[in-house]
Amino acid sequence: MHFLIALLHGQWEPGWFISLVAGSQLLALFTLPSVLLRRQGRPRAALSWLLAMFALPALGVIAWWAFGRTHIARRRRKRFEAARAFAKRYGQAHTELGTPFDRLLPADAVGDSIFMSNGNQVDLLFDGPIAYPAMERAIAEAKRSVHLLFYIFRDDDTGRRMRDLLAEKARGGVTVRVLVDAWGSPHFAGKFSDPLRAAGAKVAAFLPSRLLPIFAPRLNFSNHRKVIVVDEEIGFLGGMNVGNEYAREWRDVMVRLRGPSVRALAHIFLDDWYFATSEDLGHDVLEREERPGDTPCAVVVSGPDRESFIHDAYFILFTRAERRIWIVTPYFIPGDAITTALRTAASRGVDVRVVLPRSSDVVVAKLAARSFYPELVGSGVRIYEYLGGMLHAKVWVVDEDTSAVGSANLDARSFGLSFEIGCLIRDQAASDRITAWCETLFAASHEVTLDECLRRSTGAKLLQSAAHLFSPVL
Repeated sequence: MHFLIALLHGQWEPGWFISLVAGSQLLALFTLPSVLLRRQGRPRAALSWLLAMFALPALGVIAWWAFGRTHIARRRRKRFEAARAFAKRYGQAHTELGTPFDRLLPADAVGDSIFMSNGNQVDLLFDGPIAYPAMERAIAEAKRSVHLLFYIFRDDDTGRRMRDLLAEKARGGVTVRVLVDAWGSPHFAGKFSDPLRAAGAKVAAFLPSRLLPIFAPRLNFSNHRKVIVVDEEIGFLGGMNVGNEYAREWRDVMVRLRGPSVRALAHIFLDDWYFATSEDLGHDVLEREERPGDTPCAVVVSGPDRESFIHDAYFILFTRAERRIWIVTPYFIPGDAITTALRTAASRGVDVRVVLPRSSDVVVAKLAARSFYPELVGSGVRIYEYLGGMLHAKVWVVDEDTSAVGSANLDARSFGLSFEIGCLIRDQAASDRITAWCETLFAASHEVTLDECLRRSTGAKLLQSAAHLFSPVL
């Protein structure tokens, strides 16, 4: 502080500057073990952080504690006695053997991060004008409980309508819990949610202390899931948040579930709620064996508190594709493994297509995505830029009968830094519906050619390369 005051008055001595540099280097030295341990097995990433810290020690150290950490210690029950008590009180997440996913997904994640079941009913809801009435109708018909988890819950016409509907249900005696991400919805927990509390609903924010990166290093993490569970009988998940753009303008997809997979959604919500509030919930999960459909599903969760199982599940299915991989994603920063999976699939003759928006709400992410185009297009991957506005859906279809809908983008943030959820579906009718929707997107898109990639100006290539440097946190 004395140095800053002296500097402002034009009076400073070289000794102060030397002390500042030495102190910054000392902080970088103390931070070195954290970098080595957290980047173990990734020497290039470790070396990059170390070079940054010792070249610009003050900024480098702050950046490391704010953005460099990729795992978070989840305030969860210990994995044995306390976990058993939680399961006994709230119900065990539903997973079963004998599904088509048994040999396709990481076995060590089953029952903890992957919940497989048969007998589900699956309804795909394309775009807000179809999805929002379905979600609001389910909430309006709730008899016992409504649980919502969203990254963004806006104070606009759509958000107020949803808030008021939830408050009405709470006043009628329905148990209502709303959990939002503190970073994505910074104002939700304030006056905007007062009507919910007044009606008896519970409101909580996930990771509210992210602006204290040294004492609570959470700036890099967010809960990006979008989940609704009604009466533990109907569940919704997908890419839509609560806001006007999702309800009216942007292209997006949600999936409505009935059957055993809803039990997994209820368990995931309760676990996130416990993490955010430490609240001892006082209700019991209802035991049901209803199987309203015949569709196998696998609900997969991922986040910085566990391994990147969504990434691993997608990678496995992409590498096993025989005929087709069609992907819709708003942000496309695939990383080495997914890039290799797509390239090698295309070289095997698999029809690999990726569609993403030309007009993106995150310009840096769009530029970073374009840095991957030459390698992928040159390998036979077909890339389309959708011309009809913001495309926010996160869906894909593999071969004839396997598809996925979820909250995870194809980028490093979704795969490693955000709490995400996805639903894998083994059903040809669902795949056919996604395929038909993708075809409408292709028709309204520009297909990127290799010649176009190579002819981009030097300035454009520099911008794309610079944006690519930020890909680990985008």
